[in-house]
Order: sequence, then C-alpha cells, then structure tokens
Amino acid sequence: MSALAASVAAYTVLLTLLVACGEHLSKPAALSTALAAHRVVPAPSTVAAVVIATEGLLGAAGVVALLRDDGGRLLGLVLAASCALLATYAGYARYVTSTGRAVPCGCSRVELPMTGWVVGRAATLAGMALAGSLLSGAVVPVGRAGIPLTIVLLAAATFTALLAHLPAAMHDPTPDQPPLEVTRGEVPG
Repeated sequence: MSALAASVAAYTVLLTLLVACGEHLSKPAALSTALAAHRVVPAPSTVAAVVIATEGLLGAAGVVALLRDDGGRLLGLVLAASCALLATYAGYARYVTSTGRAVPCGCSRVELPMTGWVVGRAATLAGMALAGSLLSGAVVPVGRAGIPLTIVLLAAATFTALLAHLPAAMHDPTPDQPPLEVTRGEVPG
C-alpha cells in the first residue's frame, strides 16, 4: 500500500509542477502582475521568472528520476526540494491572505483571488511531496509498465486536475449577494 500512496503522491506533485510551469509560461505576465499586487517581494518579475524556472526544473528532474531505476535516490532529492518549494508557497499564500487584501493568486492564466483554498492546495502538495520523498524507494518507476503504473498514472492525473481546479471551484464570485429565497409555488425571476 505504501508503494501506491508514495507513487501517486510523487507523480501528482511532479505533474502539478509541470502543469504549473506550462500555465505560467502560457501567460508569463500573470504571475509577476499578481506578485506586484501582493506587495511582498521586491522585483516581482525576477521572482516570477525564478519561480517558473524552479517549477520547470523540478518537474523535469522528477521525470528524469522516474526514468531511472536507482532505488529512488534522485527522486527523493527532487521531491524534498519540491516539498520546500510548495511549503514556501503555502507560507507565502497564508501571509498574503492574512493581509486581507483582495489580490489575485497568480497561480494560472485565470485570475482568481488569493484565498485559503490556495493555501490548502499548496500545503497538500507539500505534504504529498514529503511523503513521496520519504518513500521514494517504493515509487513505481516509469520503466515498470503494467497495471500498477497505469493505476498510479490515472490517480495522479485525477488528483492533479482536482487540485489544479480547487481554488476556482471553491471561489464564489458573488459573496455580497444574499442567497436566493424560494417559497413554495414561486418561480425565481
């Protein structure tokens, strides 16, 4: 069971990093604009470039590690570094949300506000990276094709999609409107 959990965690983290890098590269100004709105880091464009490069490098190094069958040593290092990056994201997002300012998260091409859901997603991914790192020797490498790898890939793709859309799915764009009240026999209009 630990091989399944470690594998799903590792693949989910690496796939998320690659998707995040691709999202940021498709609209690079979104992250630097969001960082400028946060008013936390100096030189938002430089920080954005470093973040995007780090996501891409960790994702690519993780793919290389999954292609190697070295007992999980390289994968463990990549996932430990990913854990540090994602924990930093969680801490940063938590700080930004604590300021109470309505600012974009800069997570993707879609402009969404920085919320606790962004914090939770980053913390969840950091935990998955830590688990994958600690159990990296049990992760199913890409070279071992078969039913276990298929299950891991399907689960990782599902978790990646769910986590990627979590803040958007939980965002209510109209929080100031009172709930619609419908009494029996009335049609809202």
